Amino acid sequence: MIRRLGEAFVISGVVNSFLVWAVQPAHLEPALLIAWSLTLLETVVIGYGWRWAERRITILTKKVEGIRHAETPAHVLLSPRDPFYRLALQINYLQTHQRKVQRQVAGQNQEFATLLDYLPIGVMVIDRYRKVELANPAMEQFLQQPISPRRHPFTQDVRQFELASLINSALSERQTQHQTLKLPGSPHERTVDARAIYTATSQDYFQVLVLLYDVTEVYAVEQMQMDFMSNASHELKTPVTAISGFAKTLLAGAKDDPEKSVEFLQIIDQQSERLVELINDVLTISHIESGNNVEMTTVPLGHLVASQVNLLTPLATVNHITLHNQVASELQVTTDQRKLDQILKNVLSNAIKYNRPQGRVTVTATVTAHDWQLIVQDTGIGIAPQDQQRVFERFYRADVSHSNQLVSGTGLGLAIVRELVQSLNGKIDLQSELGTGTTVTMTFSRQ
Repeated sequence: MIRRLGEAFVISGVVNSFLVWAVQPAHLEPALLIAWSLTLLETVVIGYGWRWAERRITILTKKVEGIRHAETPAHVLLSPRDPFYRLALQINYLQTHQRKVQRQVAGQNQEFATLLDYLPIGVMVIDRYRKVELANPAMEQFLQQPISPRRHPFTQDVRQFELASLINSALSERQTQHQTLKLPGSPHERTVDARAIYTATSQDYFQVLVLLYDVTEVYAVEQMQMDFMSNASHELKTPVTAISGFAKTLLAGAKDDPEKSVEFLQIIDQQSERLVELINDVLTISHIESGNNVEMTTVPLGHLVASQVNLLTPLATVNHITLHNQVASELQVTTDQRKLDQILKNVLSNAIKYNRPQGRVTVTATVTAHDWQLIVQDTGIGIAPQDQQRVFERFYRADVSHSNQLVSGTGLGLAIVRELVQSLNGKIDLQSELGTGTTVTMTFSRQ
């Protein structure tokens, strides 16, 4: 600064001296003195102006530096007549805009973080160095372990071989990968739709976004549909084949043998009844699914149970089973009588058919301030633990080999019971032990 002022002083003095000499050569010495005095005055004025400008520039420079470092310096306030007023005003505007953008970005980041926290889809971002940059809580649940917020190799979290291979393929081949796989979980393993999505912002920088969708229920429904079609076709085919076969045998000449004719006609009649029973059960399930109305009325539960017990006594007698009705005759509940009638018929029929000779079936009921229960207990063959969760599926039979069934049936009885109980906002529970028997408990809230 001093050196620049000295240079300006010398240059200005020389110029002024030359001008004075050129105008007044006769009076050179006084003129030179005046010239150098003017030069000194100009230099002082210029120096003051320079320092004033430099202070303004320093203030504005520090403000811009503060903005660049994401600080919040105060606005620069200058007079509208100040030469730097417009520049200061634009810098102030820039800072205000920057603050607004920062608030918007912070809000968006918070919304994004909240979305990730509550998103049921597992999300993980892996950089080109195979390190985890981001993971949400759902991903921790899928992987069954906490994920560190610090960057770390993804192999510390992903220990399932198929999923790790999927991610490695996306990183190595730089292509999106997709696969449906099983992940171990508690209490049951889960089926997930896994996608490792390759994203590149430039030739050198890329990421892999890992998304896990839980499709366990979807696959279970698909499997149930496949089982339904397979079992339904089998259950329909068996009686139809028997009816057709014995009818053709009769037409081929067996009708001329009175004993064979009666025997074959009895088989055709039995298989026809089985076919009608199957069709009725399927129609019952279809009727339940159609969303038929529930007609809640006061029902004499004791009389309803007694009526079903009387109707099923012949079937119990044939199978040498004793029925015990322990429901008080005066007991009344609020429910849909028609649906409860179907529930009782199916549960009692199952308890009789899957019982043992000289066995018994006991029906009891309990009532509390909030709900009431209907309990059917038998001393039958029981159900294996691995089958107890599936006996309510349509057409499912505890013995999956249709040729070795201990008891004939459509396999729809308990499925109908469960859907009827649910339509009444109730719950059904089954407890069973092989060789000991089965207890079915149905709980309904009191209206």
